[in-house]
This record gives sequence, structure tokens and C-alpha cells, in this order.
Amino acid sequence: MKRIFTWLDRIMRFDEVLATAAVFALFLVAISNIFMRYLFNSPLAWTEEVLQLLLVWATFLGASALVRRREHVFISFVTDKLPPRLAHWNEQLFSTAIILISALVMLYWGIQLLSFSALRSTPMLQIPYYWIHVAIPVSAAVMIYHCTVRLVQRYQP
Repeated sequence: MKRIFTWLDRIMRFDEVLATAAVFALFLVAISNIFMRYLFNSPLAWTEEVLQLLLVWATFLGASALVRRREHVFISFVTDKLPPRLAHWNEQLFSTAIILISALVMLYWGIQLLSFSALRSTPMLQIPYYWIHVAIPVSAAVMIYHCTVRLVQRYQP
């Protein structure tokens, strides 16, 4: 079982690579548009749509990478005041259960959104919004996987 999780974890680390690549591409596209606009007085018309796509993918894949690395937002105000045994359960509740529930909701509504997204496309490049919004269920599925692995590893003998 551990070998399967190790193999799958290598694949699931791809979210961080893709999020990093999307942020880098976002930077390059934005800088190129700035240069074209202010140096050549000829802005690139397509950059807004590409930046939207890259920003959505970077955000959601970055969120799933943060869940895997356990670097997501955690407010420890209550946990710091509790006895160690209760603090452990409080941390488990918020760092795993709440994220798992949120990811399940994201997965459900992200899939619902895809049926509407397939009917619309961006004005300039005609990119179907499906390819922008598919980042939501993909990210949610990866978050669910990371939470499941965390739970299995925690309660494995």
C-alpha cells in the first residue's frame, strides 16, 4: 500500500510543477504585453484571455500543492490554547476534515460548472471556458487525494 502511495505521490507532485510553470508564463505574458504597449505602442489583444487562463490554473493547482505540503492557511489561535491531546484533534479536524469537505464541494460544483462552460468561449482566442474552469474539479480531486493519503497514513498501523 505504501508503495502505491509513493508512486502516486510522484505523479501528484505534478500540480506544483504546473502551478509554477503557469505563474512563470503569467509573468512572461504580462511583461511582454507591457513592453508591447509602452515601447511599441501596440498592445497585444490576446493577453487578457491567456492571463485569465493562467491565473485560474496557477491558483487552483497552487492550492492543491499547498494542501499536499501542509502549508495551507491554518489559524492556530484556538489550538494554542487547548491541551495537547485536544489540540491534536482540533488540528486534524481543521487541517484534514475541513479541507476534505471543501474539496468535495469544489469537485461537485466544479463539475456542475463545466456543463455551462462548454457553451461559452473567450471573445478573442475562442478558448472554451471549459479549459479555464476544468482547473476547479482537477484541483479538488488532487486535494481529495492528498487528504485521503494523509488520513490513511495517520491511521495506518
